[in-house]
Amino acid sequence: MKSSLARTDRATILSVGHEDGRNAVAALPSDLTAPESPVASQAARLTSAMGSFNDNIAGNAARFQPDARGTANREAAAKILAAPFQDLIGGGIAEGRAAAAAAANATAVDPGNAPLRAQTRDRFIAKDTAGQAAFAQRASLEELAALMEAGRSYFDATPDPVWQIVEDQYAIKRHIARSGLQADFQRRPDANNPMAFGADEAAAMDAARNSLDALRNRVTTVDAVRNTVQSIIDVVAVATDLSRDQAYWLLTTGKVAE
Repeated sequence: MKSSLARTDRATILSVGHEDGRNAVAALPSDLTAPESPVASQAARLTSAMGSFNDNIAGNAARFQPDARGTANREAAAKILAAPFQDLIGGGIAEGRAAAAAAANATAVDPGNAPLRAQTRDRFIAKDTAGQAAFAQRASLEELAALMEAGRSYFDATPDPVWQIVEDQYAIKRHIARSGLQADFQRRPDANNPMAFGADEAAAMDAARNSLDALRNRVTTVDAVRNTVQSIIDVVAVATDLSRDQAYWLLTTGKVAE
């Protein structure tokens, strides 16, 4: 059995190769350990544990025959990887719940004028793809609410990219309305327009887009955590001569045997 640990700008990578031909690679993206990451501390601990586990795999391969090696690697995985593995899962779940709640809030639809909303939906459906895209870009919050209220399945003929515009524009304009962003972004007189006054809608939209991007980054973080822990399971399964289910049980309980 051979193992190696590589640290790059993009990830920490633990590779394990079994003499029976099986191979597995665990990758923990550097984005998860970045200071702004909501799981930075948990990811950093798991990164360190991956290095220690790699050292144990190498030492056990040199010291033991295959059966004893598997036992030693299982003990090492339980001792070294289990706790930080569980901590990262816990952080990922917490971030996933927070992201889901934020996404639900961003796309929630308040009650409105039912007949007018029905008319808006009819007008939208009557348009071709280009017309729907243009409508979504310029629609008011209430018009977008009419579409969001019906839901994606109501507009089954609308292409996904167009519906994505609807969702994005609604989330942005709802955020502006709920947070009062326009009050924070007022046009300022300058040499080009000494008479400027009123809300700077473009600046408010940019700020709202940044909030939407932040929400998407949270979802990306959750996906990265999921992929990371799945890859850790793969590596532990190969290194310990266990099935993936058994490796998962070891990592989530910290126990070598049931």
